[in-house]
Amino acid sequence: MAGLLIGLGLIAIAAVIAVDAMHMRVPPVHARVGPRVFPLLVSCGLALSGAAIAWQAWTRTFLVEAQDTDWGAVAIIAAGLVLQINLLKPLGFIPAAIILFMAVSFAFGSRRFLRDGVVAVVLASVTYLAFTRLLGLQLPPGVLKGLL
Repeated sequence: MAGLLIGLGLIAIAAVIAVDAMHMRVPPVHARVGPRVFPLLVSCGLALSGAAIAWQAWTRTFLVEAQDTDWGAVAIIAAGLVLQINLLKPLGFIPAAIILFMAVSFAFGSRRFLRDGVVAVVLASVTYLAFTRLLGLQLPPGVLKGLL
């Protein structure tokens, strides 16, 4: 029953996000890709995930069995998120996103710090440039102001 409620809840949240995105006022400057795109993509992903969870709960065909929670990993991810939130304005989006990415990869057991750091820099930079250059949304540049 819990899985069915979670799935239906995700579908409801997806509907709220989609309706809210469709009612968003967008200046005519954004003809093709605008600020509605990402909320609509997120709502589609949530709706699909919710439908899959609800279907698995309804048919009792869960693909994953329950596992014990790794509270150490949860604490590391939570600490990374708190750091990102508090360092977003002073350091900027890219360094804060790198810190969060590194915390999550460490929590998931990766100890390949150089590889994880390179991936973090690339993903954070591409995300920053996509939001600021393509979508025209402002993310805090922080210490990299003037470089990007």
